[in-house]
Amino acid sequence: MAPPTAPDRDRGLGGMEADGRASVSMLHGFTLIELLIATAVLALLATLVAPPVRHQISQHRVRLAASEVAAAFWNARAGAARHGVAIAVRFEVDQAAPDGVPSVFSLYADGDGDGVRTADLRTGTDPRIRRPARLLHVGSGVRFGFPEDLEPRGFTGSDRLDRLDDPVRFGRSDLASFGPLGTASPGTVFVTDGYHLFAVRVYNRTGKIQILRYVRDREEWKAV
Repeated sequence: MAPPTAPDRDRGLGGMEADGRASVSMLHGFTLIELLIATAVLALLATLVAPPVRHQISQHRVRLAASEVAAAFWNARAGAARHGVAIAVRFEVDQAAPDGVPSVFSLYADGDGDGVRTADLRTGTDPRIRRPARLLHVGSGVRFGFPEDLEPRGFTGSDRLDRLDDPVRFGRSDLASFGPLGTASPGTVFVTDGYHLFAVRVYNRTGKIQILRYVRDREEWKAV
């Protein structure tokens, strides 16, 4: 069999080069398609995952605000037991707040042995023992109040709550008072971001402090 001539070798090498270029082109083409598909899948996953993540983040922020309110109550309860005198957390309206909803709190101590009373606060008989502090997680959409589109049920699950314009409920005042023997003035503070709703409850006989979350689809309160 005669060896291939130079023209035959050139034609063979040319064919190999052409096939190699075609293979490289096909490889590049498939890589680009795969990249586009991967990008589309990632974008689809992002659209599916982002809403639940945002939902969880916003719910967590409201829970942090509720935890901050509860921490103020725990500090007052501990201080009352330690010093043997009634101490109250008073929610006050920040003068810079445009809506007039309480967003700062102060601690007051009983100065005349009859408990912390609003009248004694005005006269200075019950002194302020801690200057006003802003609730750090109340703001940027988180506030004391209720979602506008929601009429939540009461804690027993029967009737719906009324007075939805009053998120700080301790009788006729905004005072959550704790006695030296562990008792407290009962009441509730509601915190929302416009959708999620949390409540911080204080029980009178035991002074127990509890954080609850309102579950919209079940219309019930759940302890957290």
